[in-house]
Amino acid sequence: MLITAALFGLAPALLLLVLAIVERARSVQRVSSPGPRFAPAPGATVLYDALLLDADRRAIAAALIDLAVRRKVRLLVDADAAPQGGGRKRAPVAIEVVDGATFAPEELGVLEALFGPDHTSGRVRRFSSDGRALHRRVRAVLDEAESGLAAAGLLARGRRGWATYLLRVAATLVVGVCLLLLLAAWAVSEPGAALYVVLFAGLVIAIATMVVAPAPWRRFRPAAQPMREHLAGMREYIALAEAEPLRFSQSADGAELRQDVSPEAASERLQRFLLNERLLPYAVLFGLERSWTSVLRTESQELRLADGVDGALEVAGGVIEVIELVGGVVHLVSAVGDLMDATGGVVEVVGGVFEAVSS
Repeated sequence: MLITAALFGLAPALLLLVLAIVERARSVQRVSSPGPRFAPAPGATVLYDALLLDADRRAIAAALIDLAVRRKVRLLVDADAAPQGGGRKRAPVAIEVVDGATFAPEELGVLEALFGPDHTSGRVRRFSSDGRALHRRVRAVLDEAESGLAAAGLLARGRRGWATYLLRVAATLVVGVCLLLLLAAWAVSEPGAALYVVLFAGLVIAIATMVVAPAPWRRFRPAAQPMREHLAGMREYIALAEAEPLRFSQSADGAELRQDVSPEAASERLQRFLLNERLLPYAVLFGLERSWTSVLRTESQELRLADGVDGALEVAGGVIEVIELVGGVVHLVSAVGDLMDATGGVVEVVGGVFEAVSS
């Protein structure tokens, strides 16, 4: 029976585990960074880049924040409605469309998914209260974006999932065989510990195969490689703030401006702030929003202390005021958390970003 256990239990389990590891390695589709990149690629959008990063769960949050940092919408919270004494009731969160703002089709899709139609300037819109309908609309926005990337030849249509399905079915059969052989060995009082070791090993390895086999994964075409490499470079640049959040001061041309108090240097610091501000949605996609908001907070404080940028501060004032508002209204985190829970995690990190800002 030992040979039977090895042939029909342990050996198939080992083979399936190797195949599962290979399939998981293929699903990762890693790209190398070409070096730090300081801005999105020309023509890129946050929503499309989120799918190229396989960051679906953060896509809608990043797209909403992108609209805010580009002064197309204002994120609002009703401070008077915030609970007192640490209650669990959430303060309502809303947006207001900025006068004169125009939206691309995918941006309108994000707004309509979260807030419903009719985004006239000056009108305050709140998050939809119907969690299931909201989830469906958000999923539809992501599916439409994925179809657009597929039509552009950047993605293969559909996800690769058949290999994982076959691996898990085969692993289930191996588990069944191992259990049957264990019962048979116990029933006939088969002597020898080696048999039980082989069968238990086959059982454990088969279960490991089910865990290692990847979920259905998105297949990127060769045409997407340059874009994904550019995103890897952006992540490298933003990750510098993770290592040294307080000393991070690299501008697009690498100049050190902290010690220079001239008006020209102050103006360049402002431009650096505006550049880094535009990268906040990408910090969300990379999961580095806490360190990046720390960078923005530090740079905004420097701008306030600098001379010769009073007029220019009006340009950056919108985001600075948002940072101050959120820092004073911490219930915004909890309010957006309601949306996160209602959608099952599709809009995962809207609250996390503002929690990072307010901490």
